[in-house]
Amino acid sequence: MLELVLVRHGETVGQSSIRLYGATDVALAPEGEEQVAVAGRALRGWLGSERSFDRVFTSPLIRAQRSAQVVLGELGGSAAARLAEQVQVVEGFREVDFGDWEGWTWAEVEARDPDNHRRWAAEGPRFTYPGGESREAFVARVQAAVEPSLGAAFSSGAKRVLCVVHKGVIRAIAARLLAREVGSLGDAWGLPLGGYRRLCAPELGGPWTLSAFDEDPR
Repeated sequence: MLELVLVRHGETVGQSSIRLYGATDVALAPEGEEQVAVAGRALRGWLGSERSFDRVFTSPLIRAQRSAQVVLGELGGSAAARLAEQVQVVEGFREVDFGDWEGWTWAEVEARDPDNHRRWAAEGPRFTYPGGESREAFVARVQAAVEPSLGAAFSSGAKRVLCVVHKGVIRAIAARLLAREVGSLGDAWGLPLGGYRRLCAPELGGPWTLSAFDEDPR
């Protein structure tokens, strides 16, 4: 059995819960540290005596990297301590660049840039954030990074992998592994800050499925 646990970073000093911080490298807030610590403790209970993963991946942004360290700290044990020194940063797992909208709330977008806001609503995945990245290019970038990182880890013998990244990145990874369109993913992938999901495959090359934890899957 192969297992991939996807964790969303916690709240940031820039209020990621309400503001569009994608490419901006904002730090994790104390509230965010506690959110991912809760996730780490839940993972520790699920992992039991093993308390570790074979590989850990994160994005180049500090909020995701710090969240990964907090989660590993909650797992405890020598194996998790070693992993904390070997976390692999994947450039392709950077969050989408919102361009001119970076740091805005959606209400501010609608008020300050109504024309582009209407285009965003109408064009869906074809939309390009003004001064930023297109939604299609973002998904393609993330999914192109899956095989060289996560796929390579499983191919080299890893059985259980942790990936601490961003909500949009998690959805793109899940869509890639589940062989679905990002827009077709249901409410299970609208993760809160510090939320997590587990994907399982029976063997290398086998189909991936969403699996709930014994605890509240958040």
